[in-house]
Amino acid sequence: MAPKGRRWCGLIPVIAIFLYGWLSACSPVPVDNQAPTARSGDISDAAAAQSVAAEYLSAWQNEDYSRMYALLTSLSQDALPLQNFEAEYQDFANSLTLQSLEFKLLSTMTTETHAQVAYRVDYHTLLIGTLAREIVMNVSQEADGWRVQWQSELILPELSGGSYLEFVHELPSRGRIFDHVGAPLAAYENAIAVGIVPGEILPEQAALIYDSLAEISIYEPEGIASLVEATPDDWYLPIVSLSLEAIKPYMETLRNLRGVRMDEFRSRFYVDGGVAPHALGYRLYIPEEDLDNYLRLGYRQDELVGAAGLEAAYEAELAGKHGGSLYLVNPEGKIETLLASSDPQPGQSVYTTLDKTLQMRLQASLGDQRGAVVVMELDTGRILALVSNPHFDPNAFDLTEIDRSLLESYFTDEDQPLFNRATQGQYPLGSVFKVISMAAALDSGMFRDGSSFYCGHSLWVCDSVTLYDWTLSHGAAASGQLNLQEGLMRSCNPWFYHIGETLFSEGLQDGLSKMALGFGLGQLTGIDVSEEPGNIPETASSCVNSAQMAIGQGEILVTPLQVVSFYAALANGGILYRPALVERVESTSGAVSYAFSPEIRGELPISDETRQSVLESLAMVIDNPRGTGYWPMQGLDIPISGKTGTAQTPSGNSHAWFAGFTHKNDPEMPDIAVVVIIENGGEGSTMAAPVFRRAVSLYFSDNSDPGGVMPWETAPYVPWEPDPTPTSTLPSDQ
Repeated sequence: MAPKGRRWCGLIPVIAIFLYGWLSACSPVPVDNQAPTARSGDISDAAAAQSVAAEYLSAWQNEDYSRMYALLTSLSQDALPLQNFEAEYQDFANSLTLQSLEFKLLSTMTTETHAQVAYRVDYHTLLIGTLAREIVMNVSQEADGWRVQWQSELILPELSGGSYLEFVHELPSRGRIFDHVGAPLAAYENAIAVGIVPGEILPEQAALIYDSLAEISIYEPEGIASLVEATPDDWYLPIVSLSLEAIKPYMETLRNLRGVRMDEFRSRFYVDGGVAPHALGYRLYIPEEDLDNYLRLGYRQDELVGAAGLEAAYEAELAGKHGGSLYLVNPEGKIETLLASSDPQPGQSVYTTLDKTLQMRLQASLGDQRGAVVVMELDTGRILALVSNPHFDPNAFDLTEIDRSLLESYFTDEDQPLFNRATQGQYPLGSVFKVISMAAALDSGMFRDGSSFYCGHSLWVCDSVTLYDWTLSHGAAASGQLNLQEGLMRSCNPWFYHIGETLFSEGLQDGLSKMALGFGLGQLTGIDVSEEPGNIPETASSCVNSAQMAIGQGEILVTPLQVVSFYAALANGGILYRPALVERVESTSGAVSYAFSPEIRGELPISDETRQSVLESLAMVIDNPRGTGYWPMQGLDIPISGKTGTAQTPSGNSHAWFAGFTHKNDPEMPDIAVVVIIENGGEGSTMAAPVFRRAVSLYFSDNSDPGGVMPWETAPYVPWEPDPTPTSTLPSDQ
């Protein structure tokens, strides 16, 4: 490939211009593209003409159209505005699916005012391989030097006399998406496109046609009639596309109506109204700002491409390789010749780590609650379920006209069903954060497991403000004298205010922040789909701020995905794995192009002694009758550890959290970490803990045991009507 830069040799003595060997060594023309020169004019003229040609072609390699245009003659610029010039080259690149080009100067013929530079171009394309052409560039002498005379043949010799290129696309079949055992999540189904040819309508059937089509589309009969009147008789007017199942009741009627045309095609289909739609994502028409990039890949302008989730992240794999035929067309629109062609290659299938049934059961468990659930294998990072509620039906994006109102509602609903709360929701963590504060306290050397503190209803903090314990608002007795592990078990706020105050006053103003960052908060996890980093301040801004941070409030914002990741790390020995949604990517022939392997992204910055102490405390939360998670987990025969949380919000309606993990040590069923958040749900032990329990129960029962009834359900997966107002009868919740 020709170098992108040019070599300048500085000033050369005038007498040396006539020494051809010196000129060849020191010419501005790139060495790899050096061309022999046939001398009609002065050798220096030939060198200068070559230099301009090489600069023009180098600019073409870099798609620097402005620089190319600046090298044109004034007459060429007068005849062709810059915008049209750029469009000529961009349209050519798109039609050819051009990826790169190489050039080599071949020869130069010069007179005093004119030169012809012959060169060879190799066009490297995505779809039709490499095309090679030899072209002659005319170069003219102007007042400011040699300039290129532009003509369309400079792009491709065949483009003379107004001829143009036309690419006829052959679209590949898009790859399917499966769960971890091969259950389909996104596949294909047969569909019917329904339209009208106005000139074929029998007048006596017109009213019935309009009424029948109005019943299955978004249009009123009068609207369809208006569209027909405005459409030429021999044109096809599309009305609606429906699945075979949806159109079945109307097929017999429509078949007997002249002028109604029905064409079968294959449509992308998301099973069961959308399993893990926030993970799988959806497709949209190519955005205008990205159109050139997609055209270069052989896409048609009107194609749907992945716009979110795995559909976007694995667009290249799912889309396959486009194919088609490149024709030369004359100015009258008649095909002159086939230049090249290629066959499409089907997309690869993506096998996810998701458990379809577990995902569906948990999606059905949240009712009308806004929230998220994430289930992850402890020792691998595989995501088994990723729930964001409310969810949506991604079929609405593969637009059938009948779904348009549903799609519009997704963008206007104040509950934001398209928002992925599991990976993009940024929330205060509340008491679930206290494991990080405990780790910071122990690793600072200023606290031990046996360190004791009186947990009252309130604490005078930093000689400036009184902060309160959750027991006061519950009308419960103060927790009393507690060691550090018991402080976490009881989720005693004053204990952790004391930790935050002590760390700040002893010079560790950034102690909590550093520990939180070391646990993976405030940064992206590396999951395949879009996520947000949350927020961890670099340091506590004040003593009171440090005390608030110690209970997971203040400026701390986290995503549920980050939380499940560090709770898994606490249980698995301290390893932070990159959360993964894809198990493998496989071609139609069975060739695997990607296979999952656990990826370590960090380790918890704590000693093993500290981690063991935290683990013992999290077990006490569940096993000790005074633990905040004891009552909601009664009767669950699967060994778990975890932490409840109630995070205060500016609105006053707290977020309910529960985070934890199993330690069943079943070689057939890897242990899991689970995190649940119910937005503005109130107390973690009342609202989030039952969802955690259901996730664990389902997982270890092959999805048969729902693990009880949610506070908003009359029976498993059956919500109350109307929804209940969350209340708590449990002794503690933080």
